[in-house]
Amino acid sequence: FNDNLYLELDTYHNPPPGTSSRLMQAVLQELSAANIFLVLKTGEIVTPGLKRGTILPGVTRDTILTLASEFKDELRPIMMESIKAAGMGEEKKADDIEVTVSERDVTVGDLLNAAEVFVTGTAAEVVPVQSIGTSETPEEELDGEEEESFSVRFPHGETSAGPVTTKLLEMLREVLAEKRSSEATKDWLCDVYATPGDFRKGGPSS
Repeated sequence: FNDNLYLELDTYHNPPPGTSSRLMQAVLQELSAANIFLVLKTGEIVTPGLKRGTILPGVTRDTILTLASEFKDELRPIMMESIKAAGMGEEKKADDIEVTVSERDVTVGDLLNAAEVFVTGTAAEVVPVQSIGTSETPEEELDGEEEESFSVRFPHGETSAGPVTTKLLEMLREVLAEKRSSEATKDWLCDVYATPGDFRKGGPSS
């Protein structure tokens, strides 16, 4: 399906002095009903941060950040598989890759270094992204002063989800099925028959 990916317009209209492309340094925000994540060839799993106050702190977004941080050692060989399959890191070994999880400003330019891109949402869970681009208006018809053309197709996502995206979705579903747990996730599942007070406290179902 198609969706809109929104930019922080102030970063587009007011780029730093000497910027050659306003679009490439513009900061990403979110989709119409989902948060966006990039899996970069450096081993970083990154999503736009909340400090600007312009995006919603999605529950699934927070869940994926927690799972990626809690199980990043388990993700390391899968990250290497993703990077190698994308043709971005043949010269590296798994031991050379450290999985990091970040919330920060993410720019349009960062998309060019992504092995995988996925979005998260309550209904969608974790969905791979095949490509991102501007309008289909031919470049020669764009106003070069006000409009730029951009398009990127990601190594993973066209026919199937990438290895990291697939593993994170698997982890999420394992937690929901009570097949995976950790100190960070132990209070996620609640007893739906508990009293309101106990339900709000969280904890495993009985």
